[in-house]
Amino acid sequence: GPFFMFMLLFYLTLTSAQSIGFLLSASLPSLQVALVLAPTISIFFLIMGGFYVPFANIPLFIRWSIYLSFASYGYSGLLINEYRGRDIPCGADVSISIGGGECPVKGEDVLEALGITGLFSKMWFNILMMIILQAACRVGAYIFLRRTS
Repeated sequence: GPFFMFMLLFYLTLTSAQSIGFLLSASLPSLQVALVLAPTISIFFLIMGGFYVPFANIPLFIRWSIYLSFASYGYSGLLINEYRGRDIPCGADVSISIGGGECPVKGEDVLEALGITGLFSKMWFNILMMIILQAACRVGAYIFLRRTS
């Protein structure tokens, strides 16, 4: 059910972030460089994840980076789990601008308003991409560790 899908998405998001951390720690030459670059890269991925800036509002010259961001897949998957197939009730004195202003608001209209469209609207695409991202980062970290020993 939705609870177990939430747990799977939460786990994959955390382990994807951890895998990026492994790759950064293995590839950066010193602790000083890592202390500057790792938080900067992590914050960049969080911003590209859709939390702060909707996907549609991300400038074209950096839009490619949402495909490298673990946060974009985790955020999209969690939103799909929460809203797809649900109707959201409205308060009595609330005006709605999503879905033509009708209450209750359809979950699919909420997802579309948040920019969860195209491939990002597919639950299994988000899950698969987090698994691929994890595997790629862990293999990359392994390669960097083998080269330094």
